[in-house]
Amino acid sequence: MTTAKQFFERVRDASRDAERIRTQLVAMEHRAQSLGGCGFEPRVRSAPDPQRMERRVDVYMDREIALKDRMEDDYRLIDKGCMVIYGNDEHRGLDKVVSPVWADILWWKYLDDAKMVSVADVVGYSPRTCSFMCTQALAWIDEHRFMSAVIDSIDDG
Repeated sequence: MTTAKQFFERVRDASRDAERIRTQLVAMEHRAQSLGGCGFEPRVRSAPDPQRMERRVDVYMDREIALKDRMEDDYRLIDKGCMVIYGNDEHRGLDKVVSPVWADILWWKYLDDAKMVSVADVVGYSPRTCSFMCTQALAWIDEHRFMSAVIDSIDDG
């Protein structure tokens, strides 16, 4: 059984990964323009090898598809983390069941990947108090099997 801390650490990793992928996709888009772009300046080169160009485009397209698939997986996990924290119309999240402050601390720490000092600035408590509340929130989620109940209802629905 996965603990709440392990789950939210995976969510944080997915959040980091999704951001890295987003950055890579933007860079790839800019770079892809150079693969087949045309300019108005005359070139003093031999004609490009069409098969080589096609292979380069295929590699880029395959990489883009793989990255987008991985990002979709990341966002599915991130959505589950958000559901545990904030719920939706059908399911109450930690913010409604226990404490909106606990929920906000978990969101900033794990989904935004903020340091506890930054979390404290946002929620208005000291870093030490935020760290304590974070530990309490994770323990409460485990003790009441809250995470598995919410996630099972998502997976079943």
